[in-house]
Amino acid sequence: MRNLFANSIVFFAVLAAICSCDKGGEKIDTTPLTVSVTSIETNVLQESKTITVDSPRDWKATTTGEKWITITPSSGKAGTTDVKVTVKTNESGNNRNAVISFKTDKEEVPVKVAQKWSHFFKLPCAEYTIGYGGGDIVIDGLPKTGFSIELSTAALSWIKTRGNVLEVAYNEGETSRNTTINITDSRNSQQYKVMLIQESASGISNILALSELLIDDYRCPSNSLTTETDFMYAVDMDATTTSREAKVEFRGEGVQWITIGESTKKIYSGDIVKFDNFVANSTIKIHTHSNSTTKVGETHLIVSGLPIVEITTNDKIVDEPKVDCTFRLFDPKARTDDGDNKNLQYFESLGGIEYRGAGAQRYVKKPYNIKLRDSAGEKREAELLNIRNDNSWILDGMYLDVARMRNRVCFDIWNQFNKPYYVAEKPKAMSGTRGHYVEVFINGEYMGLFILSDRIDRKQYQIDQHVSGTESGYIYKGKGWTSACLLKSCSAPSNSGYVWSSAQIEQEYPAADDGLPNFNYMADVINFVGTSSKEEFSAKFEEVFDVNSVVDAFIFLNMIVADDNIGRNTFWIIRNVKTAPKVIHGLWDLDGTLGRNWDRHKETPEQAYNKYLSGWVIGHGNNGSGTRFHFHERIIQENPANIHKKIYDRWNEIKNGALAPSNFNKIVDAYAEQQLASGAHDREVARWKAIDQEEQPKWNYETVYYDNIESEIEYMKDWWKKRHNVLNSLINGLEH
Repeated sequence: MRNLFANSIVFFAVLAAICSCDKGGEKIDTTPLTVSVTSIETNVLQESKTITVDSPRDWKATTTGEKWITITPSSGKAGTTDVKVTVKTNESGNNRNAVISFKTDKEEVPVKVAQKWSHFFKLPCAEYTIGYGGGDIVIDGLPKTGFSIELSTAALSWIKTRGNVLEVAYNEGETSRNTTINITDSRNSQQYKVMLIQESASGISNILALSELLIDDYRCPSNSLTTETDFMYAVDMDATTTSREAKVEFRGEGVQWITIGESTKKIYSGDIVKFDNFVANSTIKIHTHSNSTTKVGETHLIVSGLPIVEITTNDKIVDEPKVDCTFRLFDPKARTDDGDNKNLQYFESLGGIEYRGAGAQRYVKKPYNIKLRDSAGEKREAELLNIRNDNSWILDGMYLDVARMRNRVCFDIWNQFNKPYYVAEKPKAMSGTRGHYVEVFINGEYMGLFILSDRIDRKQYQIDQHVSGTESGYIYKGKGWTSACLLKSCSAPSNSGYVWSSAQIEQEYPAADDGLPNFNYMADVINFVGTSSKEEFSAKFEEVFDVNSVVDAFIFLNMIVADDNIGRNTFWIIRNVKTAPKVIHGLWDLDGTLGRNWDRHKETPEQAYNKYLSGWVIGHGNNGSGTRFHFHERIIQENPANIHKKIYDRWNEIKNGALAPSNFNKIVDAYAEQQLASGAHDREVARWKAIDQEEQPKWNYETVYYDNIESEIEYMKDWWKKRHNVLNSLINGLEH
């Protein structure tokens, strides 16, 4: 009885302790993070504002306007903190916007920052010049009160004052005009004399031109290559409606309001405008007006249906190294994620840019490598256009491709039927790139149609990463027609750099930041293919190679007649040299395919359609006279590990699926429709055709151009159908 009573006391004591913890112990703080303002707006001059952050836990602040916004302090503890936000004087020539993000480990509160641009000068100032259109001039260096501005009687006809702002009217005269402005600061009786000069519009063809146009806070890029001012915006071509309401902001020399199209309705900067037919592949006329003149200016808004990439840099872009840049992406489908910020239409980042490729650099339209960086110069990752989360991106110019799609079409089909052998374990592993069309501006120049894509790298194949000096996965890339690239023979590698020069093979992973160069594993593969006996080659074939990738690559390279991808433009991938050492055959740069080689020349029926598998397609040279790809040559001649049967079986699995003419036609038509419906095709032709025709004699490539895409599409479809029939016959002739 005594024990029962004692046990009861213990039970109720424990219960009371639990209840006590529930009522008076540690609680989860549900108090939200709050900031005293949701937006900050300033004029052109530097200004500081104090805002209050009330946080239940530690917080930090970051901003997309790192170069012109300072935050003090930029982090803090739980509680209430006064934060000073300083917006520097705007010397950019444009209105600018940024976001300050206040974050805890649980929450994020954004504060929008908008700073206007206008003319300004800082006292003392001897002379200031403004354009013919006039506008506001803000005087920096005066107190809020206690100053005076004196103008001559003649100047009063074209200058008005408003506080520390001079309002200058449009100059309709044929000559410039000037006046002396007398300014007195009563705090110290300081007097200033400023000579104000206004230019004349005489000789200017495009008067009242807009210098800035924003639609729903997106600053539309302007093409500096056109005589008249053209801006570009993008809409979703799959949207169910063509009407749209949007906030329109603008600025221009003397511009006070605009009208759109044939409408006479006055629209002022910041108004909400209804567009009744806002569709891709259209041009909207914007007429610009000023109260000071009856003259009317004109600006064009070009509407695309593709994402827009805008890159700005202060340095000349070169092959190496990457130069600093700002990367901006506008996607009307809102397919970009940046950390916790999802479904973004607009994304901006600092970065580095350089030319990419070897042979492609000799052409006037060049491809680019982009790496995203944060304000500290460190790697920054974002998931652009729902492709993948990464910091490294490619802008492929497709300059020699008469269809501007071959590389993309080939990789889309390759991704449909080929996956790394460990994809069940690593579901994100991919064998090919992914990408989307974009239109590109670089430093204000319209550069045309590109593909924004990811890369073949460690992340793409999900191979094991080198950690703390421990070897793991490797990626090697063949870049030439050497015996080593053709897997015939090689000398011993020196492993002194990340390029094996004599072999023309590059170690893509690990690179300089990830591990040391080691070409020994690639040399082992070359020597195995090049020197092993027929018996050894067959016995160890499935031990050395991932047979599925070899079979798929063999079929596909022969299907698309990839002359430029048999040893050169080829990847050899090892997931882990210790635990998963099988070598995977990877592909790259498939633009010289589908009936045209790398220099645009068509392949005649004798070349393209009637090749036996051991013929020219797996060699390099005319009609099979060049050095052959020794790997495929041995596969054809020796049938190692009964691989002919595997090729036959695999062909019959995919010939009516991923490789079917109907599937090919569907993919090709979709890309052609994007080019044409967006208007990008015509803009690409206007940008590059004349230059291309001047360049053709330098490189001896085919004189055909990209301007008749409908004809090229029909040629590609017919070519694929014929090649499909011939390859079916050839594979049926293998030993199986």
